[in-house]
Amino acid sequence: MMQEGAGFEEEVVENPITGSQDVIRENIIKYIDSARFEILQMIDDGPVTPSKIADQGLVSRKTASEYLSEFQECAFVNLNQDRQHVLTYAGKFALELVRDCLERITRDQLAFLSRSPRPLQFLQSLRAGLTEPCELANASSNSPGRATIWRTFQTFEEHGWCESQPGGYRLTAKGEQALSAYQRLLEQSKQIITKAPFLQRLSTEYTDFPTHALTDAELVFSEPASPGLVVEAALKLCDPRTRHFRILTSVFQPTLFKAYYQITRLGLTVEPIVDRTVHKQIVQNDGLHYLLDNSKRDNYTLGCLEESLTLGIGLYDDRKVAIGAYNEVGDGNHVAMILSSNDELIEWGRRKYERYREQSVDPGAY
Repeated sequence: MMQEGAGFEEEVVENPITGSQDVIRENIIKYIDSARFEILQMIDDGPVTPSKIADQGLVSRKTASEYLSEFQECAFVNLNQDRQHVLTYAGKFALELVRDCLERITRDQLAFLSRSPRPLQFLQSLRAGLTEPCELANASSNSPGRATIWRTFQTFEEHGWCESQPGGYRLTAKGEQALSAYQRLLEQSKQIITKAPFLQRLSTEYTDFPTHALTDAELVFSEPASPGLVVEAALKLCDPRTRHFRILTSVFQPTLFKAYYQITRLGLTVEPIVDRTVHKQIVQNDGLHYLLDNSKRDNYTLGCLEESLTLGIGLYDDRKVAIGAYNEVGDGNHVAMILSSNDELIEWGRRKYERYREQSVDPGAY
């Protein structure tokens, strides 16, 4: 969705956790123009409490508590078992994005680009070709005044982003670099918001996850009011046209297990991997013991891990991947899943599955 403001449209995205309509640029300036950024960097160094933040002199304990609550709401932090705040994958990725941007422009320049939608609009105009500021003032009835435009272009010149030529201003190589860096920050920040339930739960150990490839991914997540949404979505993916299905799961879902075991009768090759927790639950359920027998069907092979995970992967041939994640503590107990046909995400899922497949053992080994 686009939000129009004084003749310039900004993209507005819905945060699936809060239900709020977020202007990405406004989110950026909120962090850059306050101590929030320093606090996020502090949390990146280790778990914190409001008192620990206050002891560093960044903000008062009350403000620290308010910021931490805000971070939880936008999925940047979770509480660990000791009731300390730790960064989620979403929080770490947000920090990484800003740090990458700050390698190309200064923090003051980033703040300048984010306080108003105008600088981005004018830089985009410069990218299109030689631009005369007075033409921008007359572009529409909602265009900003000439004084505002001239001040913006003067700042561009001070930053080395444009230079005056006969007939107008031209974007410099430095300006192109700033524009590209900022546009990447905007685009990837959109994924942090729209995929927040998934990125909140994805373990921070998966530092090689291709987050930038999430643009076209579909998000499904469960919540207290609708705990079965992810399972329903997974069952719909149970497509008889699939010839080879590989699945890694760390969530006990008997309905899903039974469905894929039964479909092996149609010739589907199924290669599941379950973690230690799920294996234990299957063993304790007499009605599911057939899942532990790899001798009955040539096209069914179960592998068991000796560790517990918070990750799920489903590979449908090599054309689609489902990646699920959940947290063990805090507000992220429910599962979030992304579905995608993106080659990078499929390849990431394949590599992780193969890694865990090599580590797994036959259930008969227990």
